Order: sequence, then structure tokens, then C-alpha cells
Amino acid sequence: VTSLTGTSAELITLIGNEGEAGNKVNLDGDFTVTISDTPTDSQLAVIDAATTGSITYDSGAVTVTETSVTASYLNTLDGNTSGTVNASAVTTITGTVAAVNTAYASSGISGLGNEAVTISDTTIAVAVLDTLNDNTTGTINAATVATITGAAATINTQYAGGVSNLGNEAITLSDTTLAASVLNTLNGNTSGTVNAASVTTLTGTAAAANTAFDTAGVSNLGNEAVTISDTSLA
Repeated sequence: VTSLTGTSAELITLIGNEGEAGNKVNLDGDFTVTISDTPTDSQLAVIDAATTGSITYDSGAVTVTETSVTASYLNTLDGNTSGTVNASAVTTITGTVAAVNTAYASSGISGLGNEAVTISDTTIAVAVLDTLNDNTTGTINAATVATITGAAATINTQYAGGVSNLGNEAITLSDTTLAASVLNTLNGNTSGTVNAASVTTLTGTAAAANTAFDTAGVSNLGNEAVTISDTSLA
């Protein structure tokens, strides 16, 4: 069999009966599929895993009825149709930040913007997390994240709102010039170590700079140029 058409349930029944002997259906590894309804997340995963061939939908446009879905599901639906994927029923999305951002960025997916998001990344660039935070008014659950990389100010923005379950991450900074006050705020936002090896210049008051140098929570400081803003010093 090189082509299948039917409902998601019918297709899964056929795929489950695949074989070469007895009362079985012999399916090519690249059979094409036309689905006459909208598959659920789990149904599409089974169908997609069974073939390398194209998957299309009778109606062109697809309406998602599940409230909790994976980002890969939305992106697969989007890739399988030239019509619009209506995701207005979705209230929760799970997956990597990159996959979730892909779903939000697609012009082929409508009805997104206020979903709760649970990400699965352990290491994340803050710029990507910041984009995700802008993409949804819902809360981003970052409980799996152990390391954040990027600019200190942008990392502090994520700690300030929109992202939950942060507070013990290791931080690797990309800044070369950094205000000591921003570094100290970041140190207060996480119990993890802030790696400041990229920093070559600190700016701010002498007190703030000394706080940054003295704290055990900030590593790899000690040879930076310092530009102080004080007008008088004791």
C-alpha cells in the first residue's frame, strides 16, 4: 500500500495492523496519508512515525481541539497543510523554546498568544527565552532550566516576571562591559554561580563594584578595568 486516506482513528488501526503475512496490511515506508479529520497530538505522532511520506488534510485548514499540546505537534500540523492551523483552543504548550517560538512565529498558525508554556530545555540562551516571553502573556514554566547564558540585563528581565521556577540557575554572561549594580541584582536573583569571565569593564559606584568583587556568587572577576561614578570617596 502506497497511499492511505481516512480518519485519524482509522489510519492508526491500519498502521497497527501493518505486516507482510497473514491478515495484515503491507505498508510502504513512505506511504502518503490524507487525513479527513484533525488528529490529536498522540495520533499525529503515531501516523508521522509510521511513514516518511507526505501527510495532508482533506479540509486544508485544521482546527485543533485539544487544550494541551506539544509545540512539535503544532509545527507538524503547520508543515502538513497550506491552510491555517487554528490553535485558539490551546491553553498550554510544551516543548523546547526553539520549537515553541517556531509555532508562535508561523503565519500558518492562528489563535496563539496567551498560552501557559512549559519548556524542556536544560541550557538556554536568554535571548531565546526573552522572545518566548514576548510571544505569550501566559506564564513560562522553566523548572528544567539549569543554565542560562547571555546578557545580564536581559536575564534580570526574565527573573522579574513572566517566567516561573527560576532561582537556582548557573549563569554564564556574555557582557564585556557591565554595570556593577546589574551584576549584583543578577547575583541576588539566583543561588547559582554567575560566571563573569567575559566581563572586562565594570562601571558604577565603588561600593557596588566592591560588592561584586567580594561576593562568592560571582566567579571569574579580578582583572577588570573599573570606571567609578562616585563624585567623592572615603
